[in-house]
Amino acid sequence: MTIPVVLAGHGALPSGVAGAAELVLGPQSRLAVCELGPAEDPDSYGERLAALTGDAAVLVLVDLPGGTPANRAKLLAARREGMRIVTGLNLPMVLEVLVRNGDVDELAGRALSAGRDGVLVEPVLTR
Repeated sequence: MTIPVVLAGHGALPSGVAGAAELVLGPQSRLAVCELGPAEDPDSYGERLAALTGDAAVLVLVDLPGGTPANRAKLLAARREGMRIVTGLNLPMVLEVLVRNGDVDELAGRALSAGRDGVLVEPVLTR
């Protein structure tokens, strides 16, 4: 099953992560972006997000828990089945879900694991 993935967040972060993912994987037809502009009204953002997520199962990867993009996604998810939201948007989580197939719950779990596992303190290289 191919589940659409929407990257939602503040400013250009979602587009930047999408661009980086496509640099690694090539063009991704199942990937969409919904950016919150600096002066954008939360209601208009919610309408744009609703239009991108459609009525089928969808995974929404959001930058910040508690922010407008996450809150608007949660309002949408409360009114429909098959929408899952994972916060903490990062490149490892996006790459993981784009190279996998599965149902929306499986992909949400993979996003969570890959996002968490992709954050670490790198050792300093010595000569």
